[in-house]
Amino acid sequence: MDVIADTTFLVGLWRRQSWAVDFAASHRSHVLGIPWVALGEFWHGAVRAGHPEETVDRFLSLGIPLLDPAPVLRIYARTCAGLQQEEPAIYRSIGQNDLWIAATALQAKLPLLSRNLRHFDKIAGLEVIVPAGG
Repeated sequence: MDVIADTTFLVGLWRRQSWAVDFAASHRSHVLGIPWVALGEFWHGAVRAGHPEETVDRFLSLGIPLLDPAPVLRIYARTCAGLQQEEPAIYRSIGQNDLWIAATALQAKLPLLSRNLRHFDKIAGLEVIVPAGG
């Protein structure tokens, strides 16, 4: 696995937005990891929009989901506790799902691919890749 993708990247691919398609095309050899919480966020949006489940299943087969949260639990807990102590306002502004996604990337020791630098740049030790045009 080469990079962890967050929900913004999945949505960009789904909508065929140039920034996401261009990044995917120029990084064809990269293996994508998708945190379980990003899959949940994506599915939530797909259900709300009324997309057929078979279509969503086919689309999501593009990556390797990281469905096992067990190795992430302690990193998530330390990240949350640290932000709550040091930066309570930042902790409240990030959101729990993004903290889970960040903890997944930290645990895997891989960069996170996201358009949401506003949340993720506040997490110590997390490398974030923001695609051009993203």
